[in-house]
Amino acid sequence: MSEFMLSQLLASVTLITECFAVQLKNQQRLLALLSLSCFFNGLHFFLLDQPTAGFIFLFSSLRFLISIRWKSQWLAAASLAVSLVIVFYTYIGFLSILGFIGTVFITVGSFSANDKVLRIMMIIGSGIWLCHNLILWTPVGVALEAIFISSSIIGYYRHYIANQAKKLPAPQSA
Repeated sequence: MSEFMLSQLLASVTLITECFAVQLKNQQRLLALLSLSCFFNGLHFFLLDQPTAGFIFLFSSLRFLISIRWKSQWLAAASLAVSLVIVFYTYIGFLSILGFIGTVFITVGSFSANDKVLRIMMIIGSGIWLCHNLILWTPVGVALEAIFISSSIIGYYRHYIANQAKKLPAPQSA
């Protein structure tokens, strides 16, 4: 099996894990599964000769585990600093910068105690990673981000918009 095909297989594992994760209401379980998905996604990027994305995702795997236990702006800032160091040492061009920008949104969201903020920041960050994967042209990576965004929007709707509509009082008949 070629490295490209293996990378797409790893991205497929990431895709399945993330689609399941964003449908969970429990933030700790969501973050644990995102940690696992980041591990596989990092390996996917290494096989595509994208060290910045690879190291960012491996670090993101650890970051998600840390954010399960601690919600601190200091940890978010430290995580962003580590990601910036990764970009500095592995810089290979525009894709390195684009990946970092996507990571900023996801990092801020992952350290938020507010589940709504987490989900919105994940959608924005994933949109940026979608652009990254389109430029790189990793087909399963593109599908991964597109499906993750769609699934995240569905999860957000299910947990916040649909539930809010159920809580509204029924209209009074005249």
